[in-house]
Amino acid sequence: MEIMKKELVTRLADKEAVFFSLLSACTREPYVECDEETFDDKVMLFFEEQEAKETASALAEKKAPVTVMKMASPQMLIFFTNLYTMGVNAVQVHMGEEKAIVQLDEIVKRREPETMPDGTVWVENTQLHLTAIYFAQELRKPAGPDTKERLSELQEELAAHFQKSSFLFALEKEGQGTPVISLKDGKKYQPVFTDAVEFSRFNREGKFKAVVVEADKLGKVLDKEATGVILNMAGVNLPLMVGRNPVKQA
Repeated sequence: MEIMKKELVTRLADKEAVFFSLLSACTREPYVECDEETFDDKVMLFFEEQEAKETASALAEKKAPVTVMKMASPQMLIFFTNLYTMGVNAVQVHMGEEKAIVQLDEIVKRREPETMPDGTVWVENTQLHLTAIYFAQELRKPAGPDTKERLSELQEELAAHFQKSSFLFALEKEGQGTPVISLKDGKKYQPVFTDAVEFSRFNREGKFKAVVVEADKLGKVLDKEATGVILNMAGVNLPLMVGRNPVKQA
């Protein structure tokens, strides 16, 4: 593992180096697995594109649709930092026939809330985000014999994390309007976000400002026509019904 970690650090210092990872077609975010031995929540990282493609093909056979994404060395800091907001704690590095798990905090240190300027509101729901990723990866792939049971377990966990969370809620900068999204079934939902990264992915044109809303207050601020919320619209894009009852996948 030390050899793999040393190779990773060496390549990260090389501005010309490239890396490859797997992007889930179910979430538009890096594909996440829970390691069967260590129980780390991990993403995969490759030095060679062909190795990434071979792993993607193997996952496709398991009905887990992914694509290979290429990243230049200067992009890796953002990549690793975003993994923190996703609840991912490790990277599985592949090099030839060898692979090793490297803890994320051994690669990059995150900025902790206590180091932020006074008055800064820190919104980050890593457990909810991670559970939503696992739920979407399971929900949107072809069903297997244990899919129903797995989804039921994840939905229960998702609801528990949701009820304890605070969210970033989008308001128009000009006025007090909020974005409302109509789905194919005609039902309307309002986008909410687990963290600033997900909000910025949605707000690329800078039309909205973020306000913090706790889960138990969402029902009071939703548009009257909205059935519920869409969690992380640019990522997992998960519609959830919000009301007096526990949150449910729409």
